[in-house]
Parts: sequence; C-alpha cells; structure tokens
Amino acid sequence: MAELAYVNGVFGPIAEATVSVEDRGLQFGDGVYEVLMAFGGRSFLLKQHMQRLRKSTAAIRIEYDFDKNPLEPIIEEGLRRSGFSETMVYVQLTRGVAPRSHEFPKDVTPTIIMTFRPLPILPDELRQRGARLMTTLDTRWARCSVKAITLLPNVLAKNEAFRRGYDDALFVTAEGEVRECTSSNLFIAKDGKLTIPPRTDSILHGVTQGVLLECSEAIGLPVTEGAFDVPTICAADEVFVSGTAVDVLGVTSVDDKPIADGRVGPVTRRLYDKFMKLSRGRTCVGG
Repeated sequence: MAELAYVNGVFGPIAEATVSVEDRGLQFGDGVYEVLMAFGGRSFLLKQHMQRLRKSTAAIRIEYDFDKNPLEPIIEEGLRRSGFSETMVYVQLTRGVAPRSHEFPKDVTPTIIMTFRPLPILPDELRQRGARLMTTLDTRWARCSVKAITLLPNVLAKNEAFRRGYDDALFVTAEGEVRECTSSNLFIAKDGKLTIPPRTDSILHGVTQGVLLECSEAIGLPVTEGAFDVPTICAADEVFVSGTAVDVLGVTSVDDKPIADGRVGPVTRRLYDKFMKLSRGRTCVGG
C-alpha cells in the first residue's frame, strides 16, 4: 500500500508526480475538483461526485468528454493499486497547458490529476465535544456552487480560525446571512425540523449534504431551505455540519456562544450514526 498519484495517464508515487509550469490550474486556478471516499476498495457516492464534477466543468467551460473518456475506471484502478482499506480520492481537472494568457487557449487538452491517500480520521475528541466556529465575512466569488480549485479565501479563513483557537470559520454575508463553513455545509435543528441555507450559487451543493437530506426524510425529520442569521443559529436546539472530510460533525458554539447546552445533540448523533452505517456499513466509535 502506498500513496499514489495519477497525472494524464500515468500512475506513480505522489512525490514523483509533475505538471507543467504552464498548466492553467497553476497559473490561474483554472480548474475544478472533487474529493470522495472509498471503503474496502469501493468508492462511495461516486456517481454523485462525478455528476457534480461534470456540472463544475461545464460551468467554467472546460471542454472534456466524460462519456468518451470516463474518469470512473481510472479511480477504480487507483483504488486497486493503492490498496488502502479506507481511501480519500482527490480528482482535479484543469483547462490544460498553454502559454499564460487570460484568453482561453484553443485546441488544449485538459489536465487530469488524482491522488489516493488513506482517509484522514477526525479526532474523536473533536467529534465528542463538537466544533467551535468563528464567523467571518464572506468575500468569496458568487459562484461557490462551482467546485473550483481557487480556494484561497477558504484557506485564509480556516487558518485564521485555527490561529484564534477555533475549529473552523463560518462564512456570513455583509447583510448577516449565513452561508457555510470553509469545507462543509451547515444544518440547524429547531423544534423537530432541520433548516439549511438556500442551495443557490452562493454555496456548494454538498454530496454528503444531499445524502443527509434523504436520511432526514427517511426518519421523519423535515428539512426546509431558508435564509437565517447568526442569532438564529445560537437559538437553535442543535447545529451540525456535513462534508466528505467530516461526515456529520456537531457544532457546539459560534463566536464563543454555546448552542443550547453546549453539547452534541441527539439529532446530530442519530444522523451521524445513520450516515456511518450507510457509508461504512457499521456504527463508528464517537458517534
């Protein structure tokens, strides 16, 4: 078993993988990506991730024929070669290599990059106590539904949160409307129902989020979309986030204000348990 990279048809060690200095992903952040999980060599929610990758690619007008050159067989081959029991797969597609110019190049071949690494495990201490969030002004571009590789605002916000002793940052508009965290979607639970921010272009339409919407419906927990502010979060019964890297993670404070009793609540734990059974086929410690 070894961490593995794939670049334009070639598998090899990550340390040996290279791309051109004129790749537009490097020069302009001109590309899109997906992150997905695999368990026992089998990818989880691959169809949904590939559907979103197609949408992101089309949104920024990268010309790639997914039907003629599907990525799924490459992913499956990478999982077989890497051999991890639980794998995180990163898939990136850029416009390709061309002399630096803002104008889209003609007759350029997109660059395909993948990495296969062991799935990171969230510390059990964090899962038990829940995440502490800080709010930050949302200065990102207006099309966050496109999963673009231009993530500098997210990176800066997350690192500022770490520097100040928080676990993540929560993006809030100048008008006070809550969006999402740096790499996860937000849910609030109040009076037996869930509310999420509107799934507009302003937020990423999470794959894990979509599964949880189905799980919530299955257990009789209604979900509505609607704009809300930070005081609404602080008045919630429970708050949690979802994403490929965190699964379902409780939130117990925002800007040092506790949510309810400051502990991870039963709805969060129930949905986490249901999601873990769906993805791993078992109940995990720390749920």
